[in-house]
Amino acid sequence: MRCVYENTSVQDYVLKVIARSMGQNSAGEGSVLIVEDEAVVREALRDWLKDIYQVATAETGEEALDLIEKQDFDVLIVDVRLPGKSGLQVLSEVRETKPYIKCIVITAYPSVELAVEAMKLGAVDYLIKPVAPEQLERLMRETLAKCKMMNNRKASDTKGSGLVGDKAAHLG
Repeated sequence: MRCVYENTSVQDYVLKVIARSMGQNSAGEGSVLIVEDEAVVREALRDWLKDIYQVATAETGEEALDLIEKQDFDVLIVDVRLPGKSGLQVLSEVRETKPYIKCIVITAYPSVELAVEAMKLGAVDYLIKPVAPEQLERLMRETLAKCKMMNNRKASDTKGSGLVGDKAAHLG
């Protein structure tokens, strides 16, 4: 059964409504760059995530790296097989220039070797296509929550180090 309003399944629509009611409807929960050469997959992922996150898309690894150079993203969702630079090459370059960007690798051609390589390069997870939108959304929430927790911890460590707002540092 399809929901006429959003041209999606009723179950998916209900999940979106629940997410919105929990305050996840501002498209400000984080930013994501989807790098996928298959237009159907790229647009489906974008459409699924756009109500919750700020979403940008790229078709090639080179296009993704250009976007990442100009803009910050919280999460990178990258397909392994791309024209030009592979998804793993993109992941490797992003790790060097912006190591704080979390990466989720997706592929239609899974292998243990590929999964191990992706994790060694710093991928948060490795998903096999077709990717279940609910699984991806849950992974995104968990990843962004960990990022916020680490950022909050770093901020409190900075305050305690005497660099910002530490009264003891100013007394002495």
